[in-house]
Amino acid sequence: MAGSAGGASSRADAAAGQPPPAPSSTSALPPRRRPISVHITVPFATAVGLSDQPGELEGYGPIPAHVAKVLAAEGVWTWLRTDGSGHLLDLGRTRYRPTKALADFIIARDRTCRTPGCHRPATSCDLDHIIPFNAGGTTDPDDLHALCETHHKLKHHGHWHVERLPDGTTIWISPTGHRYEKPPEQLGPVTETGPPPG
Repeated sequence: MAGSAGGASSRADAAAGQPPPAPSSTSALPPRRRPISVHITVPFATAVGLSDQPGELEGYGPIPAHVAKVLAAEGVWTWLRTDGSGHLLDLGRTRYRPTKALADFIIARDRTCRTPGCHRPATSCDLDHIIPFNAGGTTDPDDLHALCETHHKLKHHGHWHVERLPDGTTIWISPTGHRYEKPPEQLGPVTETGPPPG
């Protein structure tokens, strides 16, 4: 009976505009073991804008490509490699999408699109895997650089080859074999590091 009286009292409080009573320690929910996450599967071609294949919202079903792209753009990606029939072959051990801290680092380091002759600010660029993630590239400073949308598409669909040297120089090699270089952007004043005067 106490349970039904408490329920009636709670309903009356709610009807009167009063907040519900705080749950007792005996009725508290057990703590969750993992944070809540929503799983959306988006074909790679859809995610990069080359296809309108629908995505799939786990537990719901297909969702339109334009919805899948918006949700994917706001989420944290984990790469899932499948065969042609949709069977999982590999669960990525690193994430496709960089963390905010890594993205901030790449944007600060690169300052502009890394294509020779392009000066679009890195803040408005995509972060591109120099070695494509699905070809073994990693989500780290050595394999990421800023590319404006135009040059990102050119790299992936124009048959250009891109390399990044240890000193930060980006090398673009055209389909005809011509080579173009963009040295790293300088941050702050440059100081001479020669021997001390003596």
